Amino acid sequence: MALEESATTSGMIKLDSSNYSLWKPMMEDILYCKDLYEPIVKDKIPTGVTEEEWRVLHRKAVGMIRLYINHNIFHHVANDTNAYEMWQKLESMYERKTSMNKASVIKRLAKLEYRDGTSVIEHLNVFQCHINQLSAMKINFEDEVQALLLLSSMPDSWNTLVVSLSNSAPDGKLTLEMVKNSMLNEEARKKEKGDASSSDAYVAETHGKNENRGRSNTRFQQGKSKSRGRSKSKQRKDITCFHCGNPGHIKSECRKYKRELAEGKLTKKTEQKAESSSAMTATDEDYLVIEDEDCYSVVRDDAMSWVVDSGASFHITSHKEYFTSYTSGVTGQVRMGNSGSSAIVGKGSICIETNTGCRLVLDDVRHVPDIRLNLLSVGKLDDIKHPSYFGEGKWKLTKGSLIVARGSKQGNLYVTKTKLCNEVLNIAEKDTSVELWHKRLGHMSEKGMHALARMEYLPELKGISLKPCAHCFAGKQHRAAFRTLPPHRAENVLDIVHTDVCSMTEKSHGGALYFVTFIDDHSRKVFVYVLKHKYQTLEAFKEFHAKVERETGRKLKCVRSDNGGEYRGPFERYCRNVGIRLEKSPPKTPQLNGLAERMNRTLTERVTAMLSHAHLPNSFWAEALMNAMYVVNLSPSVPLAGDIPQRVWSGKEVSYKHLKVFGCRAFVHVPRDERSKLDSKTKQCIYLSQPSEEFGYRLWDPANRKIVRSRDVVFIEDETIKDIGKPEKPMTNTPQVDMDPIRPPLVHDNHGGDDDTEDSGDATDQGSTSQSGEQPSSDDDDEVGNDDANENPPDSPPVQQQRRSERGHIPSSKYPPHQYVLMTDAGEPSCYEEAMSDENKEEWSEAMQDEMNSLYENDTFELVNLPKGKKALKNKWVYRVKTEENTSHPRYKARLVVKGFSQKKGIDYGEIFSPVVKMSSIRVVLGMAATMDLEIEQLDVKTTFLHGDLEEEIYMEQPEGFMVAGKEHLVCKLKKSLYGLKQAPRQWYKKFESFMTGLGYHKAQPDHCVFMKRYAEGDFIILLLYVDDMLIVGNGTKRIALLKKALSKSFAMKDLGPAKQILGMKISRDRSKKLLWLSQERYIEKVLERFNMKDAKSVISPLAGHHKLNSKQCPTSKKEKEEMRKVPYQSAVGSLMYAMVCTRPDIAYAVGVVSRFMTNPGKAHWEAVKWILRYLKGTSTSCLCFGNGDPVLQGYTDADYAGDKDRRKSTSGYLMTYAGGAVSWQSRLQKCVSTSTTEAEYIAAVDAGKEVLWMKNFLQELGMKQEKYVLFCDSQSAIHLAKNSSYHSRTKHIDVRYHWIRDVVSSKLLKLEKIHTDDNGSDMMTKILPNEKLQACCKVAGMAVPPS
Repeated sequence: MALEESATTSGMIKLDSSNYSLWKPMMEDILYCKDLYEPIVKDKIPTGVTEEEWRVLHRKAVGMIRLYINHNIFHHVANDTNAYEMWQKLESMYERKTSMNKASVIKRLAKLEYRDGTSVIEHLNVFQCHINQLSAMKINFEDEVQALLLLSSMPDSWNTLVVSLSNSAPDGKLTLEMVKNSMLNEEARKKEKGDASSSDAYVAETHGKNENRGRSNTRFQQGKSKSRGRSKSKQRKDITCFHCGNPGHIKSECRKYKRELAEGKLTKKTEQKAESSSAMTATDEDYLVIEDEDCYSVVRDDAMSWVVDSGASFHITSHKEYFTSYTSGVTGQVRMGNSGSSAIVGKGSICIETNTGCRLVLDDVRHVPDIRLNLLSVGKLDDIKHPSYFGEGKWKLTKGSLIVARGSKQGNLYVTKTKLCNEVLNIAEKDTSVELWHKRLGHMSEKGMHALARMEYLPELKGISLKPCAHCFAGKQHRAAFRTLPPHRAENVLDIVHTDVCSMTEKSHGGALYFVTFIDDHSRKVFVYVLKHKYQTLEAFKEFHAKVERETGRKLKCVRSDNGGEYRGPFERYCRNVGIRLEKSPPKTPQLNGLAERMNRTLTERVTAMLSHAHLPNSFWAEALMNAMYVVNLSPSVPLAGDIPQRVWSGKEVSYKHLKVFGCRAFVHVPRDERSKLDSKTKQCIYLSQPSEEFGYRLWDPANRKIVRSRDVVFIEDETIKDIGKPEKPMTNTPQVDMDPIRPPLVHDNHGGDDDTEDSGDATDQGSTSQSGEQPSSDDDDEVGNDDANENPPDSPPVQQQRRSERGHIPSSKYPPHQYVLMTDAGEPSCYEEAMSDENKEEWSEAMQDEMNSLYENDTFELVNLPKGKKALKNKWVYRVKTEENTSHPRYKARLVVKGFSQKKGIDYGEIFSPVVKMSSIRVVLGMAATMDLEIEQLDVKTTFLHGDLEEEIYMEQPEGFMVAGKEHLVCKLKKSLYGLKQAPRQWYKKFESFMTGLGYHKAQPDHCVFMKRYAEGDFIILLLYVDDMLIVGNGTKRIALLKKALSKSFAMKDLGPAKQILGMKISRDRSKKLLWLSQERYIEKVLERFNMKDAKSVISPLAGHHKLNSKQCPTSKKEKEEMRKVPYQSAVGSLMYAMVCTRPDIAYAVGVVSRFMTNPGKAHWEAVKWILRYLKGTSTSCLCFGNGDPVLQGYTDADYAGDKDRRKSTSGYLMTYAGGAVSWQSRLQKCVSTSTTEAEYIAAVDAGKEVLWMKNFLQELGMKQEKYVLFCDSQSAIHLAKNSSYHSRTKHIDVRYHWIRDVVSSKLLKLEKIHTDDNGSDMMTKILPNEKLQACCKVAGMAVPPS
């Protein structure tokens, strides 16, 4: 009977808001099978049934219906006891026959569209569901209408099938069954060919006399193999012979046709009458392409197929990605054989490699997106002295005596296979689009580009408009302008020069943090110099002064600046000595130096836009700045009435031919002396700067992290650094660098950023570039760098190699950044600049100010001059958003962290080890609190590590955003430890331990982060410490309050009240029943969401029997390894481990198995990880429950035998329970190979025995004692072996260390007792279990679902 019930309801679904039309008939079937249907169809009591029986029948029907209703709908019918009324209520909720509902279903049916790559059967199910819904609303469609609706839902890639069915329909009438069968057959055909996205058959409409003549959606196979037989598939019944009109065969198989041909009844004339050929004729441009009646089936593979066409006027293709050069524009139309026409949208050249290995360049190829075949024009090939020869089913293309290409006859068409040449393609090379020139010109405005077009510098840009550019918005968007005065200018060059210094928010690769601009008022030409310090402004001005006077032959008369300190003192004296008038604006009136201020704004906007487009970090701002300066000097200027600053300055015409897009991908030739014969001749770099006076381009080598210079460069201007390392297929996307698409604006602000001494720096004189894009000279032909970065004074130490502390964060190339799982909430700023541009800027500023106040109050540091020979450590801000249970508002937390990874042992630190409380200790104490109904309070220490006293002399740079004005050159001498210092955790623990000891608390020896003070029998306080998180457990609120008060006097504490969450684990209590639950539901949901498993179908076991994982499933080929590198395997396993360690012993074995393949996981291993995630989805609410049992410690041990398929090692597992819940567990491979099950169980008992003794000592120190400590084992042989210390020939090989269990048992420190395997809770630690046994083990572990 139970089996029948299970079979009846095994496939039943639960009702939700979207599946009523499917649920209703299934529910009716179940009710009919169980004789419970009468209450839902009859409102009155039937004859022969008593009122009590009718009431019971109603309740049974109601119960059965509720059993299959989702919990979010359940409350609507929770109080119903009448099945008829409840059934009508559900029907009124989800099957209302209103006009709005009918219109909604019809609208969904009309918009239904099949998506390529999805299952056809799923599409048919959705279609039929809509039809059924309408049928329930009394709206019925005829069969032919349903068939036509289904056909109309297919995309353009299925047009072949649609045309074939339309032509082959008997009497022009389709049936729904015919369409469904054809769709399923077409899907099966595509899967056999390996193409599930589009139809490959090319079908031309024919115009014969036979009206019933049609085309099948299956085409002839290529070749004429003699062994080819007739297909007996279901599709052949739809094939109609073009000769006799009978179904089931094609013309070449027709017996009547062969008989008439043999008897001479058929002639060429009659054949030509019976057959009609389809032709594609061109429009007025005389393009002609002839297509034979027999259609050619394109088989998609790595090679490109070309049809050799003697009637085509030009080569034709539909693939834009084939072109090496391309010019867009509609140049005509091609008329197809079915009287349709397709536009020619562009033309260009294609370089192909033929099947004979020759390279062939096809010029003047037409791009027709709607054509299905690639066509080679025989006439065009003949024009370039490549004659074609046809005969005996073969085609060959020659050049003299050389055979350039070969082809074969397939059907009535000659076809050849080719490949794209593996050379660098640059489609943008001849592209004259306004967007490309907009990028080349450093994101110039549309007005400036129109000015260049009017002056005939870029005539191709006339009359075209610029589309909105997101990168321009990122860098240029600003407030509405105020009223301005008309522009004016000086009479001659160098009459007036405007200057200003601008600070950046991040250091460049050369260490620059500022730049100074000099703008000539007459020509508006700008010169830019990057600076490491503001006091270098005078040196830059001296260099500028000498250069411009020598270049122009005129004297500099006046310099106008603001009232900055860099323009006073030495700068004023120099101007007086050389006879230059210095005009300074009054304090706080930058408007009087508006030209320089506006130029700085223009440059920073251009820099931000170029960095955003190039996907480069902000540390490249200096290189982008030089590009911005160069293109600004080539841009039309309003004060010059649209003239070019560079032309006004030099009196020479300017050129734009050499411009390239900043940050574009480039291939640099590697000189012969820098490579071996078999090494690649090129390396991929990123373009940075224009050609210099010494020729060549400045480029960034991301692999070696340095700047190089070369003249042998090929540019791909429509690609950036994100495209480096991608496969050559254009649609793949494997980013190598983690960069934000939109950059925060670069503003005048305090400084920050990392220095990189290995990377070449920024040139200090780049304002001298002329119209041709010259750059500063360098003595190195291969690498350009800043003098300050590459040359050291004689008395300075040599430049050290790149250190970890000086290197910016480089994202892993193994996985894209979005595939990593973070333990914190998403959306938090990663640096100071992001926090200042975040929508919660005020909250982050307040959090940082709180942190700084804590530092000042704690007297953490003092500002001093950096002693000679000492190095100041760098720091950064770390931001977190914390959500607490007792408040609805998030808490914004900012922490100043020292970059302590550059510390050296013995100099900056000594011992660094610091303990934290063990997870098992937390669970034991929570178990005590549940059974004894103790108070559990939680505290958080603010700026925890600030309380530790330092023993070493350590210096740190001033925090970003909080540099003291006028004392920017000073550093912080640390008096107390800070986050990030290697010794900070240890110093904090020592300080806290000393404090707790002074209060009379003693630390537990088994766990040094558990402090306890006993006042009387049953009166005690326990404190658990995990870095800055504390749990206080005790039975007296007054004593706990006194401890909190004492802690608050010595440390900055935050009282969080009753504990709700600790280390990501939620704590729930029912004190009336003395129960406590520990869960990670929220964490598991985050993990599922980040790995896109939120909507996956759940399973009932952590691992299934078909998961037989071993190392043979690891990838071996390079291609397989590359594919698996894209899978976040390690990250997923790490996330599972955290859940397993905290609250989920049921997945311990599964996580242990998948963690064995972390170094080289395969697809099977990844499937197992996803299976575990699916199990967690179905059990995310499961948690540990304490208080259901007595406060008694019990242990369970188990082992499998040789479960590891690779090394044949066994798995040990144990489970410790206390107060009804699991407090400690483990599943791990044994260190040696066991020769029997007894030996494996014996070794497992040793590990479990050690844990029992540790837990015993810990509980006794907490004052919890029990009569005996029992370890249960289901192997009687292992128990006898542990109790029998005599020599045995079968155990002599067992390592001596495993006989430790004998001494423990004989000393009666614990008891080893037999338990039935069905009651052994540790079974789930060692093997895959059926669901019933798994649930039994979870029950032993105290796993349950908490109350909602």
